[in-house]
Amino acid sequence: MSRRVILGLTGNIATGKSAVMRLAAERGALTIDADRVVHELLDRDPAIQGAVAEAFGPGVRRADGRIDRAALGRVVFGDADKLRQLEGLLHPATRTEIARRVAAADAPVVMIEAIKLLEGPLAAICDQIWVTTCARATQIERLRVCRGMDEESAAARVDAQSPQADKIARADVVIRTDGLMADTQAQFEAAWRSIPQPEG
Repeated sequence: MSRRVILGLTGNIATGKSAVMRLAAERGALTIDADRVVHELLDRDPAIQGAVAEAFGPGVRRADGRIDRAALGRVVFGDADKLRQLEGLLHPATRTEIARRVAAADAPVVMIEAIKLLEGPLAAICDQIWVTTCARATQIERLRVCRGMDEESAAARVDAQSPQADKIARADVVIRTDGLMADTQAQFEAAWRSIPQPEG
């Protein structure tokens, strides 16, 4: 490949995005987790920290300047206006940092994972959109086993997200993760072979 190929990965909670990211990394891709970028900005970027504290109160900031994500979550959770305000602060900085990492990448393939990939401008820079999906019951079971949630809390998290069908409708690649890891890997390998070859 003579130029970088950018893959966008999305999918609802507990549908197997992390497994696909690991497989891509094993194939030599640079993998960028948008959530992790947000966490790094909240931990390390003084301008972001100041803006968030100004918007949501000094109680969301620790003594060392870092944002207390749990405290911030309590402020914005369930308040759509405040959540939009927070996203307005964080998303542009996150996109800038992701663009910087993509531009600096030596890897021929970059995979960007973002839960709201399709709702923002990041999707436009991707050569392909990959979506992971599985049954609702599988999502709930994974949240119970892997994150220790009770069934009611897990179901609420799953049902709060936009329908999986909306993401699948815009996907170039769909990976269904209800089965064994070997099944997921086989789908990944087929999808990897479908990555567009750059011209020239």
